Amino acid sequence: MSAEIVVGNYAERANDIVRAVQLLREHGMVVGFPMQTADGEIIFAVGKYTLTADQILELLGRGELHAEGVRRLGKAQASGTPMRRQAASS
Repeated sequence: MSAEIVVGNYAERANDIVRAVQLLREHGMVVGFPMQTADGEIIFAVGKYTLTADQILELLGRGELHAEGVRRLGKAQASGTPMRRQAASS
């Protein structure tokens, strides 16, 4: 996959990514500026974790875009364990 295709995909979802980052900040999370990896993936420093834009959007879609959701994803990522979908709490 070329970096051009990956970046194009992010450009199409830019508004969702911006909204998700704003929500994280509203929840008191420190979110760094976006960075791009050598293979074109967009990543963010979120608290003490590094998340991809896809992971942030996945948390948003599951209703887990908050400190606990980020922590669970970061811990699963560090341990190499895939994160299981959890029902969003009300």
